Amino acid sequence: MKTAAYCGGAKRFWIPLLCGFAYSLCLPPFSSMMHPVFTPFPLLAFAALIPFFFFATRMPRRRAFIYSYIYCAAMILGQKYWIGFVTAEGLWVFIIIGVALISLAWGALYFAAALLFRLCVKRLPRMYVAVYPAVWVLVEYFRTLTDLAFPWSYIGYSAAGILPLAQFSSFTGVWGLSYLIVLGNIVIWELLCACRARENTQQKWLAFGVWAALVVGIFVWGAFRMNRGPATPETARIALMQSYMDQFNWGAGSLDTAVTVSDSMVRVAAKEHPDMIIFPESALLCYLDRRPDIRDQVLAWAAAGVPIMVGALHWDRPSDPSSEDDYDVYNTVFLTQGGRLVPYHKVMLVPFSEAMPFEARFPILSRVNLGEAGFKRGPSEPVFRISQNLEIAPYICYEIIFPSFVRRRLKESTNLLVNVTNDGWFGRSSGPYQHAAMAQLRSIENGISLARAANSGITMHVDPYGRILSKTKLYTRDMVIRDIPTFRIMTYYARFGDWFVMFCAILAAAGIFTGLIQKRRPGEITLPLLVDEQKLVPVNACHAECEAN
Repeated sequence: MKTAAYCGGAKRFWIPLLCGFAYSLCLPPFSSMMHPVFTPFPLLAFAALIPFFFFATRMPRRRAFIYSYIYCAAMILGQKYWIGFVTAEGLWVFIIIGVALISLAWGALYFAAALLFRLCVKRLPRMYVAVYPAVWVLVEYFRTLTDLAFPWSYIGYSAAGILPLAQFSSFTGVWGLSYLIVLGNIVIWELLCACRARENTQQKWLAFGVWAALVVGIFVWGAFRMNRGPATPETARIALMQSYMDQFNWGAGSLDTAVTVSDSMVRVAAKEHPDMIIFPESALLCYLDRRPDIRDQVLAWAAAGVPIMVGALHWDRPSDPSSEDDYDVYNTVFLTQGGRLVPYHKVMLVPFSEAMPFEARFPILSRVNLGEAGFKRGPSEPVFRISQNLEIAPYICYEIIFPSFVRRRLKESTNLLVNVTNDGWFGRSSGPYQHAAMAQLRSIENGISLARAANSGITMHVDPYGRILSKTKLYTRDMVIRDIPTFRIMTYYARFGDWFVMFCAILAAAGIFTGLIQKRRPGEITLPLLVDEQKLVPVNACHAECEAN
């Protein structure tokens, strides 16, 4: 009780700031992906939001609002500080300002979630335990919408470090994991409040036991699920190239170096007779199909019959005659097929980095230059048939972090996700680990293997259950070649998509409806933490008033 009073005291702004930063300890890189010593850290997710609830329900309101916003902004900054590593010549100050604005803006979104928590506790004292996790899922889903979409590091991704539990995403997507974790935080929060008030502890322990049994049940089911699969699964040998070209120091001779390095890596990989060779995004940073000399060399690599996928750039004349642009420029990955290069142009572009948000709707924004690349969105979302037994769906960089975008492109015959990325911009930060974990969860959701080639790491093979079969370290030039399962598990999520988001929307709507029609009895106290809001007259004040009369 003394600790709670101290943490909620006035002018102790460093406490929500520190707690907000500590939230990131449950997310990558703090998992076994980085080092076995961090294996237990994902379990912190089940308590990561307790400070969030504590600050949101403080009194007076002004202090609750200030502390909650500080916590939320620090929570976002702790997850996305690595954006500041993406430096560009002459724009360093603007990027740092951008990181601060992103933290404040996304912090405002979660600050709204804190206000909703306070409201749910007050108006739905019994239902909010089930309703508020649904609200949280809707807040996360909102981050996938509009041209500002940046759905990075949901709390559900912490389960990527607990693979048996992460199997639940094959049923609900990452949304179900977020719901389960937020529910656990609330149950534990309720138990702590009851112990502090020394009342209703038996009921709260029962709720905690039910939730814990649910988590254990999912964990056991997930462990059994991971041990299933074909006795003799079909496989394909996939060679992943981590060519590691330093994008920060790209100069006049860098393209020749990249071609030379790639050529030597292909020669080594070809000796292993792979079914496919995959290079990362921006492996050959040029307009590949407009450079006959380099294009012919890439096609020569594939002359031995091994298809090669390589990231580069591409330009075309504008398809729109009214366009003011001389060229349409694309972030592209090329596949060698039939003696030619078959392109896939990136569809989901990073806001403010690859494209200006809402430029299509408000053309005047095209005149604003914040250093973005000015790419055009790809016109199609193809899958590539490599052989009779191998059909792939390519995704460039952060496209892999959109659950519904990944799912909608997969045909029943597609049996391999391919993610090419250049995480070299992120430095030695949490960014590459977070990106890899999100890609890992796409495999579990859709029951399909993943081949991920990253310029500077993490390059890895992942099976349909999310198990990492091989991976590289950061900032090394390396390759990994191995057989990867090509069987497909048709999961519930793969069939029905974001159905759990709709369920959460219905649950939240039911909670809102109940809150609107519910009539509280005069003087009813809904929660001890919010008792000051009832504006009840203290007993001593009543006695003093009576004596005065």
